Amino acid sequence: MTDQSAGITDAEVVKLLSQLVAVPSVNIAFRQPGDPDEWFHEARVGAAVADWLRALGIDVEIDTVAPERPNVIGRIKGTKGAPSMLWEGHLDTVQVTGMAAPFTPRVEEGKLYARGAVDDKGCLVAFMLAMRDLARDPPPGDVTFLAASDEEFSFTGITHHMKRPEHYAMGIAGEPTELRVVRACKGCVRWFVDVHGRAAHTAKPHEGVDAVKAARKLLDLFEAEMKGRTEVHPLLGPATLTCTQFEAGEGPNTVPSLARLRFDYRYLPSESGDAVWKSFKAIADRFAAASTGIRIESHDPFIDSAAMDVPAEEAIVGLMSRVCAASGIDPEPEGVPYGSDSTKMVMGGVPTIVFGPGNIVQAHSLNEYVEIAQVTKAAKMLVAAARSAQG
Repeated sequence: MTDQSAGITDAEVVKLLSQLVAVPSVNIAFRQPGDPDEWFHEARVGAAVADWLRALGIDVEIDTVAPERPNVIGRIKGTKGAPSMLWEGHLDTVQVTGMAAPFTPRVEEGKLYARGAVDDKGCLVAFMLAMRDLARDPPPGDVTFLAASDEEFSFTGITHHMKRPEHYAMGIAGEPTELRVVRACKGCVRWFVDVHGRAAHTAKPHEGVDAVKAARKLLDLFEAEMKGRTEVHPLLGPATLTCTQFEAGEGPNTVPSLARLRFDYRYLPSESGDAVWKSFKAIADRFAAASTGIRIESHDPFIDSAAMDVPAEEAIVGLMSRVCAASGIDPEPEGVPYGSDSTKMVMGGVPTIVFGPGNIVQAHSLNEYVEIAQVTKAAKMLVAAARSAQG
């Protein structure tokens, strides 16, 4: 597998990635009081991607998902009818709380620092530079590049795109995997639980029903349930449950009448988010029924992102594994505990792997960075994959 993309350089990566991270595109769902309007511009960074592709003569479409939330679609027509590919990365980033200069790119010791450098604009740059190379010399099969909106919160961009009539034989979702092939990931379901008690003066606590105490007991029941779940996926390990929020109390001299809990459950490919939520709702309902003065509301999930386990025999898994081997990267497919737009692609009938430069540890961090050489290598590997696809 020869390198046909020698023109892709570290210098080009630095130039293009610097341009993209300098355009703030924080997901509006993460907005905090006092945040300036200019931080929330998925449309502006989408326009930058579209303009760059158009300047190369690549066919570009902007598909509006919601106001100020575009999907940018670039297409290259293949020459020999080989299987078509969908390459997908996302335009939005997470919040920048605590970062000194989040949108000012800084290059040090082969790394580019900024919010979005690794998640996910490093992947966007790899796709874009690969598309440029393919535009000069089209591959055997069609390649569609999708820069999607709203991956970080509710996946509306990819969900919108997968409702379109286009069909793809295989997919690559760009996320930081250190250039490894990821074929399995956990799903994620998140929901709130409200535990209602009865307020009373703390001088007479026996006249109230303490929602905090009840919530603590509910947490113990949920923990016991998790200990009883023994399934372990060979690539993903066990499912996990985390209580990510616990709010309660009305005043310093009042028995708490309400406790609100938020849960994050990372589920396995054998599970579904709806079934998981219903199982914990049943535990909460039984606990409330057996308690005096306690009422519990398990709210419908506000996030449910499916798990995936793409078979090792799928063409895209073998194709990218061969590209990895030829590039000096461990070709053995992995599993990861985090989610991405890949699962929506799989649910839409597109066998998909997750692949991209950088380490997921750097994503969402206060010191986010990506190794420049990995972005360059990722672009070259993507070109190799497109040119190697066979009918």
